[in-house]
Amino acid sequence: MLLKDKVCIVTGSGKGFGRDIAREFYKQGAKLALITRSQEDVESLRIEFKNSNDSVLCFCGDVSDQDDVLEFIKTAAKVFGTFDVLVNNAGMRFRKDFLETNSDELDLVLDVNLKSVFFMCQMVLPYMIKNNSGKIINMSSIAGTLGFQGLSSYVLSKAAIVGLTKSLAIEFADQNIQINALAPGFCKTSYFENFQAKKELYEFTLSRTPMGRWGESKEIADICVFLASNMSNYMTGEVLKVDGGWSAG
Repeated sequence: MLLKDKVCIVTGSGKGFGRDIAREFYKQGAKLALITRSQEDVESLRIEFKNSNDSVLCFCGDVSDQDDVLEFIKTAAKVFGTFDVLVNNAGMRFRKDFLETNSDELDLVLDVNLKSVFFMCQMVLPYMIKNNSGKIINMSSIAGTLGFQGLSSYVLSKAAIVGLTKSLAIEFADQNIQINALAPGFCKTSYFENFQAKKELYEFTLSRTPMGRWGESKEIADICVFLASNMSNYMTGEVLKVDGGWSAG
């Protein structure tokens, strides 16, 4: 029970990494404040955690909407009183050639992938400062440390997450708050089946990954348990690449 009674926020918790992170945190004894923009996913989460009404809050909201985020934090604070862990997992993939990307599309990617992280941290950090402890995990990507053709907007947002994580880690280190980032490689999340259909591109990702496979969503969740627990107390400002060896090549 590595997270027993720890109050943990997980954004984008309806599917993929977020769903598995919520599951693994719950297994480790955490209390959960979950936000997803899909009402269908909210209902699914409530069914999954149906016997946990006192320890799991499911909220329908868009992390790119500051009003939604503020309402979520206020609601969760009334239920739990404080926050110990924040996982900024919500995000979107966006593929389009650089010269064809317009301002509205860039704004959307940055609002979801970057600004939501910035403002979620702003709203949650005061609780952690008051407790003189806390853990924040920001979801970047190997695309945040490497270049990828056709993903310039996405890469920009994920690279900025790396810089933001390092800056916040330094700023709040003396408050006993550890802030780290994860940089997953290709993993089986909601876009996996569509990616498999692009046979040539899919085969390339397998051949380019030394371990010869895509990662499982639970493997990312397991690393999040480590980063959220006391096992990572002397680690801050780090970017952990979980990519089957992609970045080592």
